[in-house]
Amino acid sequence: MGISFARIACLSLFIVVMSLTYGCASVQSRGYVSAPAWAANYTEDYIQEFWVLTESGQRTGLEGIQVSEFSRGGTSGGHMGYASVPGVGQTIKVVWRVGGHNDAEATWKTFSKDVVVKGETSNNPETGNFLIIRFFPQHEVEAEFVWEWAKPYAKSSPRVDQLFYGHRVMRQLGE
Repeated sequence: MGISFARIACLSLFIVVMSLTYGCASVQSRGYVSAPAWAANYTEDYIQEFWVLTESGQRTGLEGIQVSEFSRGGTSGGHMGYASVPGVGQTIKVVWRVGGHNDAEATWKTFSKDVVVKGETSNNPETGNFLIIRFFPQHEVEAEFVWEWAKPYAKSSPRVDQLFYGHRVMRQLGE
């Protein structure tokens, strides 16, 4: 008794699905997350621009501009780009440039810091992940993944900084 065409087709489909599943699992095992970034500034430095690199110095494509001082709201007005970046528990390098609103670019100062990404992400298709980059005095910075439901009237994550809701509430490094 021979193998039917239908059985061969089903077996082939199974192999393709398993290959795709394994491929996705291997990408997940690299620990990268596709997400936009939001910036929260708890300093009185005007951050002209920032970008995120991998631990080895490769550009991720995640970057932002014009992050206002804490006294002027402390945010960049929303997410600042979308890219695949190292996930929770991995190290990234945040590079940022500080200068006055009307200062010549040649006078801007550049800082960088290696940080371990904290937080959590979700694979639920009804949620959205985003990376919050927080800038603190003494050129400290932290990065945290946060997820929220994408449904209307969903409750906001308590991990999202109050600055994004227009409330000037100071946050400390590590909170």
